[in-house]
Amino acid sequence: MKKIYMCVLGIGAMMMLQSCYVQTLSVGMNEGDPVKQVAVVKNHQFIDGLVEPRYDKVENYVEDTQHFKVTTKQTFMDGFLSGITFGIYTPSTTYYYQPAE
Repeated sequence: MKKIYMCVLGIGAMMMLQSCYVQTLSVGMNEGDPVKQVAVVKNHQFIDGLVEPRYDKVENYVEDTQHFKVTTKQTFMDGFLSGITFGIYTPSTTYYYQPAE
């Protein structure tokens, strides 16, 4: 019984120690520049993000392709869904920003 308890405790600790994934790409902008959010897109990926059924182009979401910022995050809900499916379905969320005028 003690082995089962320790195994469950270990798996729970591993799941709690995972961090959220955040990636930011800035083109023609500095880090402190004011921005406005122009779009939010859900990304549906499989097998820990290795397989993505579609690829979005930045031109579809921003007007000025010389000055924009893209942030991709794995939110809490995305991580929760990934944990439930044991990494088979791994969603993430992408935020598109333009300079504030």
